Amino acid sequence: MVTETREHIKNISGAIDAWLQPDNLSLKKAIDQTVEENLFGLEDIKHQIRHLKYSLTEDNLLKWAEITNLKISGLKGKNILCLHAGNLPLVGLQDLLATVLTGANYVGKLSRKDPYLLPTLIEKLDDHKISGDRHYSADLNDFSNKEADAVLFAGSEDSVNSVISNLKDLNIVDFETPRLMRTAHFSIAFINDHNKETMEDLAEAVFRYGGTGCRSVAIVIAPFKLKSQKCHLTDYFEIFWLKNPQHEKPDQSLFYRFATNKALGIDQAWLNDFLIEERLSKPTDKFVLQWIQGDEDTLKDIVDKFKDGLQTVYTTSESQMADFKKELETETDLLSKAQTPDIWWKPDGIDTITWLQKELG
Repeated sequence: MVTETREHIKNISGAIDAWLQPDNLSLKKAIDQTVEENLFGLEDIKHQIRHLKYSLTEDNLLKWAEITNLKISGLKGKNILCLHAGNLPLVGLQDLLATVLTGANYVGKLSRKDPYLLPTLIEKLDDHKISGDRHYSADLNDFSNKEADAVLFAGSEDSVNSVISNLKDLNIVDFETPRLMRTAHFSIAFINDHNKETMEDLAEAVFRYGGTGCRSVAIVIAPFKLKSQKCHLTDYFEIFWLKNPQHEKPDQSLFYRFATNKALGIDQAWLNDFLIEERLSKPTDKFVLQWIQGDEDTLKDIVDKFKDGLQTVYTTSESQMADFKKELETETDLLSKAQTPDIWWKPDGIDTITWLQKELG
């Protein structure tokens, strides 16, 4: 790796370290404001910050650079428009870092659901004079006539067409502008047992952030039926909620779904703010976990059926994880890392830095 790249990463790491210091009052104020306005729960924000302190090290940034053969000179002066989702606190951080690492200019459309946290990192990047310009706003109109060289989009599949239409109307993109559209919205857990570690990891993977992340587990495939472990499961899930109260509550439609399942004789567990059901359909509703008794053939069938929208398949075994990645041709990871991914994890199976360098380098 060339000296210029190493120095660039060292400077970025210094900015991140300053951002994550306990005495960073701007971050503390942003966290307080986010909680006061009821945008995210404090426990979810604390979980994200703790994970970033562990994962955003200089060594890990260097590893990401090595994996992607990072070259910072090729993208200087390029404008990367990042359209951030608002389902998790700081969910747009990876796109920001990918843009900054390549040396490109960051143009960030913040979600109104998460408008305070990310700017505190941008402030530190500017203070440390990291190369590239950075502009952000929660109002897309503020970027009118600011032509983007590429667009990174994370959000719902239903909103893609309207978003692109708005960008064209505002003279930000044209038909030729490269676009990386990430729309995966759920993950699958394949478990082989119901021991303490597996159940604790499963509770975290399912319920962290209210299950709204694309890495959140929406389908569990297990060798046993839901009924046989229902009480055992709910004990672990309730322990998780005692420590991490669910921030968002479901509407009445969840109870209607429970009533329908009951009328149809579908086995289920009603947890007041969450529903576990033993039936399979493409995950579209929040606060629902589908429990399927099955084996590896069952997993293969479900992956084939729901590949459009699937982010990751989790398992508790590293060897099994490697096998699944090869056989299923999908992203795989350990269940224990579902909500604490490596900084180089691939949304929708595509590495952001690699994509930017291929399209614009």
